[in-house]
Amino acid sequence: MIMKILSNFVTDAKGKWVTVSLWFLLVFLASLGPSLIDVTENNASSFLPKGADSTLALEVSREAFPSDGIPLMIIFANQNGLSEDDYQSGENINRWLASDQLPDSVGGVISIYNVPAASSELISPDGTTMNMIVNLIGEPSSDEFTNLVKDIREYAHQYRTENLAINVGGPGGLISDLVAVFATIDVFLLLASAILVLVLLVIIYRSPVIPFIPLIAVSFVYFVAGAVGALILKQFGINVNGQATGIMTIILFGSGTDYCLFISSRYREELLKYKDKHEAMNITVKAVGPAVLSSGSTILVASAILLLASLGSSSALGPILAIALFLMMIAAITFVPALLLILGRFSFWPIIPRYQDNPVIKKRVYGVIAAWVLERPMKVISVSIAVLAILSSGLLLYNPNYDSLASLPAETESVKGFQMLRNGFPAGEISPSYAYLVTKDDFNKESINIIDKIAVDIYNHPNVADVSTISRPFGINGPFDKNDINAVFFTDINNQNNLYLKNSALRFMSEDTKVFRFDIVFDDNPFSSVSLNSINELRNISKNSLDELKLTSTYMAYGGETAEATDTRTAINRDNLIVLPLVLLSIAIILAILLRSLVAPIYLCLTILVTFAGTLGISLIFFEYVFGHSGISPGTLFYVFVFLNALGVDYNIYVMSRIKEEAQKKPLDIAVKDAISVTGGVITSAGLILAGTFAVFMTLPLIDLFQLGFAVSVGVIMDTFITRTIIVPAIVSKLGDKNWWPSKLESASSN
Repeated sequence: MIMKILSNFVTDAKGKWVTVSLWFLLVFLASLGPSLIDVTENNASSFLPKGADSTLALEVSREAFPSDGIPLMIIFANQNGLSEDDYQSGENINRWLASDQLPDSVGGVISIYNVPAASSELISPDGTTMNMIVNLIGEPSSDEFTNLVKDIREYAHQYRTENLAINVGGPGGLISDLVAVFATIDVFLLLASAILVLVLLVIIYRSPVIPFIPLIAVSFVYFVAGAVGALILKQFGINVNGQATGIMTIILFGSGTDYCLFISSRYREELLKYKDKHEAMNITVKAVGPAVLSSGSTILVASAILLLASLGSSSALGPILAIALFLMMIAAITFVPALLLILGRFSFWPIIPRYQDNPVIKKRVYGVIAAWVLERPMKVISVSIAVLAILSSGLLLYNPNYDSLASLPAETESVKGFQMLRNGFPAGEISPSYAYLVTKDDFNKESINIIDKIAVDIYNHPNVADVSTISRPFGINGPFDKNDINAVFFTDINNQNNLYLKNSALRFMSEDTKVFRFDIVFDDNPFSSVSLNSINELRNISKNSLDELKLTSTYMAYGGETAEATDTRTAINRDNLIVLPLVLLSIAIILAILLRSLVAPIYLCLTILVTFAGTLGISLIFFEYVFGHSGISPGTLFYVFVFLNALGVDYNIYVMSRIKEEAQKKPLDIAVKDAISVTGGVITSAGLILAGTFAVFMTLPLIDLFQLGFAVSVGVIMDTFITRTIIVPAIVSKLGDKNWWPSKLESASSN
């Protein structure tokens, strides 16, 4: 009823103008509001799971050690061994960093020039690499932070020589490089997607006019969704990362263009049957509108389910996608029909569809394919499933990589810097982990003994190379131990050596003496599965240590990049087990409501699963053996599943709706053949556009987005040419009237 009222209004001679005017008004109002940039946050720690141990550690560190900031590492490397001139260059840089030329956000420098006792930690065992740690205070995504990193890089680079390589990286450099990449993503994706869609639509329609309809519609929705999304996200205090806005752009262009194709293709078909363009569009909206609304609803529900994800970056993606796709769905059944009506038949110029008394349906290639499939449905099903099963064997290569460096290109400066550290130092020193002991007790001599006992317990873990804390400020095997620390804290001896040792130890204690930090270096790569597992093992070890010491009012929290990766892995595994099945279930429910069948949703969802398995399998093979990636980005499986299911179901709905419509007038096999004949070209075109827009991700310098773009593109192509064109028609034919059980479909005759 609502669709009928809406269709009558939008396709009315006056209503079309009112509809277009309302959308122009929305865009104008959106231009006055905020944008998604205002709620964008690219610091990964901001999206840690709530309640996770690393999230607690982050909160403790910010409160107890506010001056810690984010470490920026200046790495010096000379394969022939660092020379006196190299050390002099380092001293010059150190002096400049400590001068008044830099802002107060440079919280301090740790180098061999001001902390000589740390030489063994800052100079590699082979003498080829030196590290200088600059503590930067401030918001890492701010312009002040990124500009400061840029200034430090420019100053340090002037000391590069033919033999001396200097790169500025570390966590601070990595964040700066990521922010720089995300700063250009939105504009690039918008332009690249628009150009790609325009070219593909010109090829599909062989018209210079109609391709601009989807572009205008998607652009309008993009600006309105950005403003509405920013307002709502601000209201609830939700941030999104740059990746989320990029995904929104791609999905808007992909699914939005698909919806426009569904409308325009059916409109062109109806223009052959009706003289009045308004009547033709009214029929179109009433016929295709429910399918568009159902398709949009699946994505809306999937987006809403993302709110249940424990990982912040996934849950924050839900609202922005839901808002954008809801608006796109509304635009597809209001704005797009109104624009097409205003342009009339001229939309398709120069191949203008003319009214025919008895339009002849041309023999189409997809009709031939459908006829071939219907002659041998079981063979088609068996062979297709076998092929997808073979492709699925690539799942054996599934190996998620939690190294944040793996996302950036090898030529990025922060990546080069980390590689220099990896070449010169033990793997774990490039990214230490941090444990925070929080107590209510007063600091005394026994505190040092307790802390040292916990430090030794941590050090005894087989993957721990060293531990530094207040009782061992230069490591377990450093020149000082707990007795030296007790002496400098609880005696009246204040010589220069003791003051130096005391200041070094104070770095590990908060001002209120209630929080103590442990810096932990692993033997293994800090992002390997071994190190991620070690974090959970150390948490248990620390808990046991506290129990042995009977410290009931004390707790420990583990933070740092390895701990964050560990908790991210836990969150992703949880979301894969809980959120993804809910997404599939929601799709099944929507299909059941639309088709009024309990049978069709089952096999349609099964085809989704086998297509997903084949997609991920072949993608993993390409990542490993063609692109040379070291594993798959942890979130790729999650996003590929969500997007393939939520977007691919559009084609399920479009095909099955048309089959059901045709089956009410003719025998099922003929209905299937005719439905595939008229929808095959549309679905192919829509699939190519959706795959093409996701393929745009492959042009970005972020490997996780590259992998997402590749996998979804492959999945959409497989879904378009195999699942929807071959497997689904074969299953429908084989099941006959059982497709619609428990409802019954009245048709010319049963199959």
